[in-house]
Amino acid sequence: MDKVKKALYSICDVLQEEKEELTEIDSRLGDGDMGISMDKGAAAVREVLDAYQETDISKLLSSCGAAFNRAAPSTLGTLLSFSMLAVAKEAGKKPELEEADLVRFPAIIADTIAARGKAKVGDKTILDALVPFAETLEKLSADNVSFAQAWREAAAVAEKGMEGTKGMTAKTGRAKWLDGRNKEYPDGGAVLCVKVVQRLAEPECGEVQGE
Repeated sequence: MDKVKKALYSICDVLQEEKEELTEIDSRLGDGDMGISMDKGAAAVREVLDAYQETDISKLLSSCGAAFNRAAPSTLGTLLSFSMLAVAKEAGKKPELEEADLVRFPAIIADTIAARGKAKVGDKTILDALVPFAETLEKLSADNVSFAQAWREAAAVAEKGMEGTKGMTAKTGRAKWLDGRNKEYPDGGAVLCVKVVQRLAEPECGEVQGE
């Protein structure tokens, strides 16, 4: 449980540290509220983490998802909330997560976002970074690459996917109605995805350090 909470705190750090960059990107492609929304969602999740004393990871993730949704009712906030709830359901009543769980979760998150957001790779969304990350992590893990190494390599693939959103015309959301204007900017959700998976690969985030 301690490792899970530490990883969630690290994700909250990213959401709050990147507030200004996400706001800048979203002001070009959306309504400019992404940074503020993610900051508020992270603050709500921190409150849950600070107060949580039980050992049920599923319950913790469900509580975090609900809190995030209340605090950040934007499109991305809602999608991330549903994703947390989907992961919570998969986690079951475990006191700790295994590497197999962490390999599986990114794909669950991606599938939830795709289904709820009615989006796919190539639509200039978070999926352009998240899907290749999830697929690479699963493939490398199946090839018996160490978990930490697989995560780092998958993070590099996610960054490549994010960079690929530069020049894309958005197919969903408010950015769709800009009809390609300002398309030289990367998708904010994809940027956020990369920032998160890179942070979780750092040594102080022990949950993904398998070596």
